[in-house]
Formats: sequence, structure tokens, C-alpha cells
Amino acid sequence: MRLVVKFSLAATIALGGYLFWPRSSSLSEFDAASMAELQVGIWRHAAADKHSQAFWDLYRILNGQYGIPPIPALSAAWSTLEAQRAFAEAADQADEEQALPFLEKTFSVIAEKTASNLDPTIIARLELFTWSLARDRSKEHQLSAAISEKLALLHGGAAQDYQAAASEFAHARRLAATKNWSVASDAETAAWQKLRRQLDSTKDLPKHRFAPES
Repeated sequence: MRLVVKFSLAATIALGGYLFWPRSSSLSEFDAASMAELQVGIWRHAAADKHSQAFWDLYRILNGQYGIPPIPALSAAWSTLEAQRAFAEAADQADEEQALPFLEKTFSVIAEKTASNLDPTIIARLELFTWSLARDRSKEHQLSAAISEKLALLHGGAAQDYQAAASEFAHARRLAATKNWSVASDAETAAWQKLRRQLDSTKDLPKHRFAPES
């Protein structure tokens, strides 16, 4: 009985430490290879209706890559999953906007935990716009431009600074739409690597806007 009590106490302490241990949250301190693997995993699991696995991939991005504490990361992952479901089930463009409140919740968590001045309403609408553009094969250039704008909002600087990475992100989304997972993974990895290099190259430059992002 004492062993059970000791084990329960140790488990409670360990869980409390994991949940409430102070963390440094940032959208800029990610590992490119891990981010690509997780993002492609989300796409694959969503396409196969494996929503619980997509949820955990989202959580691993928010908590493992961005350093957001477990409870807010769980909340944001769930909100993102709900947004994806609402978008997937939308009959038309007007219905797609049912995803907006969920995306706003996600970006509210991100903004709060990274101490960013990011506007959740603006970034949520831009994120939804990229989802909509990704459905139309004729709009890859527009998709790349929208992703550039989103990256600039997340990380600071001008949209043109992120064109190289955005082009790769857009290409990866097109490949994922055709379920060409292997090639999509290569493109997604290249995208995150380009973003990683872009962020590293500007680390020591003065910032005009605080930015903590995928």
C-alpha cells in the first residue's frame, strides 16, 4: 500500500512538473526537419480521417517545437483541429469562415504565450485564406504571396524576405493535395530549412516589430 502511495505521489509530482514547469516559448526556435515531418503527418492523418493522430502532431508542434506549455498547447491543438474540420466540411466559401473562431483561439494562445503583438483576428483570416487558395491549383502564385505575408506577420520584416520559403511551402501544399507524400515531404523540409536560414540570418539585426511559427 505504501508503495502505491509513493508511486502515486511521485507520478503527481512528475505530472505537475511537466505541466507547470516554466518554458520559453517562441515561434522561431524550431527544428526544420522535425517541423516538416510533423506538418506532413498532419496532412496525411487528416486525409485518412485519423484526427486523433493529427491532433497529437499539432500538439507536438505547439509544445515540442514552439515551447508552448502543455495545457495551452492542448487547447490550441484542439482549436486548430476543429478549424480544419469546419473547413473540410464547408460547402462553399461562406461556410469556410466557420473555421475562423477556432483559428482565432489558436493564434490567441500563440500570441499570449510568445508575448507577441500578433493580432489573432488578422493572422487567422490570412491562415484561412491560404487554406482556401491551396484548394485551387491555378492559384499557386497567390498562395505563395499569402504565405509570405503570413510569415512576415509571424516573424517580422517584409513579405518579400520570405518569398523563397513561401514558394516551397506552397509547392508542398500542392503535392500534399495530390497525396504525393514523399515528394511533399521533401518540399516541406526544404521550406522549413529556408525559413530557418532566413530567421538565423536576421537574428542579430535590429527589430522594428517584436516577433516571436507552422
